[in-house]
Amino acid sequence: MKVNNLEVKLEILEGVVFRLISENDDLKGRFEYLENILENCDKCENEKVKSSDDEEYNHTLSEIDRVVTKSGKEETEVFTSNSARNAEKVTKTRKDSTNTYRREAQDFEKRVEQRSQSDVIAFHAYLSTDSSGPLPAHHILKFDTVSLNRGNGYNAFDGIFIVPVSGTYVFTWAFMSEPRGTVSTQLMRNSDILGTRFADSATSTVWDFATGIVVADVDQGDHIYVQLRLNSHGKVLSIPHSRNTFSGWLLN
Repeated sequence: MKVNNLEVKLEILEGVVFRLISENDDLKGRFEYLENILENCDKCENEKVKSSDDEEYNHTLSEIDRVVTKSGKEETEVFTSNSARNAEKVTKTRKDSTNTYRREAQDFEKRVEQRSQSDVIAFHAYLSTDSSGPLPAHHILKFDTVSLNRGNGYNAFDGIFIVPVSGTYVFTWAFMSEPRGTVSTQLMRNSDILGTRFADSATSTVWDFATGIVVADVDQGDHIYVQLRLNSHGKVLSIPHSRNTFSGWLLN
């Protein structure tokens, strides 16, 4: 392969010549000896010696040129071969890196998707019927119909949400009092009160409706539930077009 870059070619030749000079110090002495012969011999002998010397000198130059050319070619071939191998290594490395990054990106997307699906914790439940009559204080409302229970934290049989993963949650509950009735509720975490709401239609002939929303940090295993703060006056209503509900979901 021909080297087009002149600087590279000159550097190769310079290195070859320098190596030849270093390895063949006796060449200089040989030239000096030949010069002495030329100075001390007569013209004929001088011409004879000169002719012989020229022949040997030309042969020497030819040999140097051959060695330089050969060495330069070898250096060029080595340089070219190394360049080609390096280019192949760089190309292979880039391809390997690209494939590695692509696989890592795909694995990351899969993990994110799996995590987003598995990490969703949310529930929603409602009372399917009215209470049979007034309810006592501290009665836990059992929202018996469950439409969503991601994470399986909510238990319909006792109305308690057991926190599956610690974090920040949103909880909301809604309820109704019947005409001339009152319902006072509390959102509880274990034995602690997180929030309270009151539906009051004691002096009204229509229903009263109340909704509570709480954002709280809770720990795994905490019990979250809605209970009556006081005895209710009248039933706790839950009718098809206005259900009593209890919901919650994990923020982070």
